[in-house]
Amino acid sequence: MGATVYLVPASGVSTKQITGAGVLAQATLDFDEPLEDAVANDGAGFTKATTTSTGSYDITTVPNGSYFLYVEPAAGDTEHFPGGSLCRTAASDTALRGSTQDIYLSSSPPSTATYMGMTNCLTCHEDYDSEKMLAHRLGFRVPGVSSPLQDTLLHHDMDAGLEYFLEKATYDLGTPVYMYDYDGGRGFDKFKTSLTDPTGDGGVVRAILWLWKDSATDEYKITIDNVGNAADPNDLSEHIVKLTYGGAVQKQRYMIDWTDWPGEVDRKGLYPLLQFQSQGSESRYDRTRKVFRDYHLDFYWNAGVETGAGTDPDDDLIKIPEIERNISRNCMGCHATNYAQYTDGDTNEVLCTTLEDPNGEYDIDGNGFINDLNTGCESCHGPGSAHVAANGGAGTARYVLSPEYLSPSRANQLCGRCHNRQEGADAIGGDHPLNAAGEFPLPGISRAEFLADYVKPTVHGPKQSKYWADFKHAKSHHQQYPDFVKSSHYRNDSRLVVCSDCHDMHGGTGFPRALVADPNAPDSELCMGCHGEIGGTMAHTLAMVGAAHGPAVARCVDCHMNKTAKTGSGHYGFLLSAPTGEATDVTETYFENDVSSHVFDVPGKSNAGVAGVTPASAMPIPYTQGCSNCHDPADLQHN
Repeated sequence: MGATVYLVPASGVSTKQITGAGVLAQATLDFDEPLEDAVANDGAGFTKATTTSTGSYDITTVPNGSYFLYVEPAAGDTEHFPGGSLCRTAASDTALRGSTQDIYLSSSPPSTATYMGMTNCLTCHEDYDSEKMLAHRLGFRVPGVSSPLQDTLLHHDMDAGLEYFLEKATYDLGTPVYMYDYDGGRGFDKFKTSLTDPTGDGGVVRAILWLWKDSATDEYKITIDNVGNAADPNDLSEHIVKLTYGGAVQKQRYMIDWTDWPGEVDRKGLYPLLQFQSQGSESRYDRTRKVFRDYHLDFYWNAGVETGAGTDPDDDLIKIPEIERNISRNCMGCHATNYAQYTDGDTNEVLCTTLEDPNGEYDIDGNGFINDLNTGCESCHGPGSAHVAANGGAGTARYVLSPEYLSPSRANQLCGRCHNRQEGADAIGGDHPLNAAGEFPLPGISRAEFLADYVKPTVHGPKQSKYWADFKHAKSHHQQYPDFVKSSHYRNDSRLVVCSDCHDMHGGTGFPRALVADPNAPDSELCMGCHGEIGGTMAHTLAMVGAAHGPAVARCVDCHMNKTAKTGSGHYGFLLSAPTGEATDVTETYFENDVSSHVFDVPGKSNAGVAGVTPASAMPIPYTQGCSNCHDPADLQHN
């Protein structure tokens, strides 16, 4: 009762350009939510009706045009979310006149609802068991072990990095990863890495990370061997890999314990070290595209004077990491459900609790109960206790969020809470969004509320350094959402696309990244399901570039979803000459990265990140990748 049903004119959805710079400057807040902002700005003049006590409404006159049917719940209605089942596709005036349009709204868990755990959810929803195979479910794992809520069936190389942890009796029979040529000016990868000793090529080795599986205990371990300072009293610091992160998407990282440190209370948090890259190669010159990449050895290393090893007694010492570096404080919010922080009384570390589930992965808070450390049902549907209690949880969607009934901006924000790159509004200000009280945003939140309460005002989105030179296309990973809000898919006059239109977050599709159709199929339904009017790739490319490119030459995604961002190592793109692994490669090799752009445009040769840029540093674009099968982009570096 009292809800307002708006006919939002398709022409009333703003298509004013959203840019990375505009987001950071907070200049897009009045038009970055297509329906909510349309109603807020112009709703007083829209055709509308108010629902009765039975939920009915009557719009007697439908003006000419096409409309999104958008519902704003009554003031004081805390159960329902804005949007509705008919708000994403514009309907014509003729389709609306004289018709009955039933609109369904998403319910919401009450504030008293508690989390039940994925195990309980699957008791009734066993048809969603396929969710276990999603990369979302496979983020944090005990090394080489899948919990009952994880299934690596679709990810055969999930633990390829663990193969370097050789099962031996002593560390020095394991795999050595040489850490050399320290550069204090870099970010998380201040050391170069090599699987062979680089000394003969002039490299200055400071440490060796020995990867081994202790044959006596079956524990995966990393031993830090300080070869830069033989007098280091903490040389051969040995650590157990308690958790791995990733493996399903091009990389895997290792979370180590830190105990038995002289004069220190054993740390309770886990700390990250080293990154394995499944597509990496030792033959590449680029330090970021090797088999292993340094991931924060600097947390455990006192570099001292950087001009040479051993020039000062305090140089090159292994050190205990600062307590602020643990993963509970900095990472877990975006990965686990029901995340909450606390400060440990013994170590003063900021640690976390997450949803407890007997079929989870690891006891992250040390209270004797196993926690689920990965995205699960209630991450997107909200805490489920009231839903279960209502009619036994059977035959009703009440008291749990239904993403398909949310407004498009709220549905996209489900994913945008984490697939963004902002700074939290909490005292820590890390990558995961937390409000001033350290709370993670609940599902169903609007973008406006998210930016107002959970994001630092000065960092509403990725910083310029996380974009390519055009300040439009993501350079770093987990930026799909800020890419997407710039796209015409997000705001247009016909269909307001959401993430779940292309990705089924219950899995079970059999296609990579839980896509709803095969992107490699000729004229794939993934795109043609909505864009059939273009007549297929041959007709479309003939119209756009004057030459008919069939599906065997160019798929939709080859041009419109170029892999601009990097999470692991990526691949070679167009090669001006055969790579040699030497410094000259930077002028000869273009690269294709491993995360698809979600801007959905076709970045061209004149892009600021390409023309005149040294190939190895150039932004990946179709012309240096798929187009190079026929077109030679060799002149780009001279433009």
